[in-house]
Amino acid sequence: MAQGKPVTVGVDDDVSEALATMKEHKVRRLPVIDGHDLVGMLTQADAARSLSESSVGDLVEHISEPGT
Repeated sequence: MAQGKPVTVGVDDDVSEALATMKEHKVRRLPVIDGHDLVGMLTQADAARSLSESSVGDLVEHISEPGT
């Protein structure tokens, strides 16, 4: 089912980088890793709770648009 390398973000990465990764890869959940260890999961809902309304709209729009 899973194909290729999973899309992840590092525990020390900036939030803006994590959101850009979610947009680029059109993922609603982003595993957070520390080295090779899974330490958390950033979700679209997490972002929605901490971003402005317009930023959330932008994120949802990018994630939800059909693949190109």
